[in-house]
Amino acid sequence: NFDSPEKKDLPAYLNTVALLQNARLATKHCTYLYVNRMASDSVVFVVDPTPVDENGKPLFTDEMNLEPSVPMSKYPDAGKELIEALTKQISVVSEEAYSDKWGTFYSAYVPIFDSRKQFVGTLGADLRIDDMLARCRPIEEATKRAFFVSVVLAMLFGTLIWFTRRFSLQLNESRFALLENFIIAREFADQASSRSGKQLNRTAQIVQNISQRLGTVYENEEKAKMPVLLRHEQARLANFAQKLRDVGALKCSKKELELGNFKIACVQDSIKKQLQNCCENADALAFTIDKDIPETLYGSVQTYEELIVQMGQFFLKMLPGSATCQIQLLHEGNQDVVLRQTMRASIDGIDKQRMDLLLHFCQEIQHEDFFEEIELVEAVSVSIARELIYLLNSDIRVTIEENNFIINFESVFQKAVEEIEEEED
Repeated sequence: NFDSPEKKDLPAYLNTVALLQNARLATKHCTYLYVNRMASDSVVFVVDPTPVDENGKPLFTDEMNLEPSVPMSKYPDAGKELIEALTKQISVVSEEAYSDKWGTFYSAYVPIFDSRKQFVGTLGADLRIDDMLARCRPIEEATKRAFFVSVVLAMLFGTLIWFTRRFSLQLNESRFALLENFIIAREFADQASSRSGKQLNRTAQIVQNISQRLGTVYENEEKAKMPVLLRHEQARLANFAQKLRDVGALKCSKKELELGNFKIACVQDSIKKQLQNCCENADALAFTIDKDIPETLYGSVQTYEELIVQMGQFFLKMLPGSATCQIQLLHEGNQDVVLRQTMRASIDGIDKQRMDLLLHFCQEIQHEDFFEEIELVEAVSVSIARELIYLLNSDIRVTIEENNFIINFESVFQKAVEEIEEEED
């Protein structure tokens, strides 16, 4: 019935305005509520309330300059959604936000039917989203920044992965090439060592023959007349021949060294037994073994024992009194163990000749041409020891500290295979 501007004062119209005003004020989501209809192919307002205060002034600042609407006021800016709802008499909701001079909105339109189910207009509701867009803008900017950072990080990680894979590939190729070259070099070294060992054996035989011939210069009945110096040289040559034979045997058997698991506690007993066969005072060498050393190790125990036996012979024959051999745990990794072997003895009571030899030994062992001094090699008796140290990939250090003569070196062993597997599990 609100079909003319004069109907604006009717109680029914005022009640409808009040109803929509109360609904509009009751929710923060709905900005505008209004009723529209079609008149002469134009969209008009039937009810378009503007909430006012007690003095009749609009409550909202964006409506300060508006006059309260009256029935049949034209709506020249009607959107396509409103026109669709009026013409098709269906509910329509904005698919996208739109903007006009009043702001940015989403709108919804619901058809209104009378008691006879005849279409009379639509109820429109506008949801202002200006503040929502303002709240979403930081999120949008943060999303853009996050996307940009993600792209940059993806490129960096992709480049890093590509470089790492290429580097790993090249590293593996180089490792395999080095391994192949190492195998070839090891085979060549074994062959060269075997040839040098055979040559040393021939030399030892020649020296042994010379020593024997010196012994036949005098007949049996004239042995007592043999000069002391000549007798001494004969003994030296025989001793030197034996050392050459030992080194030759070692070089010939390098490639046949056996590797396997061994218990560090059993090494002490084995060394003592070997020393008792060559030294009368073998009990003068005492052992101390670090308790933190793994019980079972993997490596060449024969080489290891031979090296300590050679060092023990030198200490027992060269120095008076007792000597100690200390085996310490220097480093323990997941699969390897580094041990430090230190043998020491006091130099108190040593004669001047032997003291000079020890000082000379400490000085000359640093040089590459140490073994060119045959006399020093014979006296010190470390020709095999130095060779064994090379096999253990270590360097020997000889010092005199606090009135003690000290020899120490490091050795690397692997842990027993069973122990490694247990740790990995």
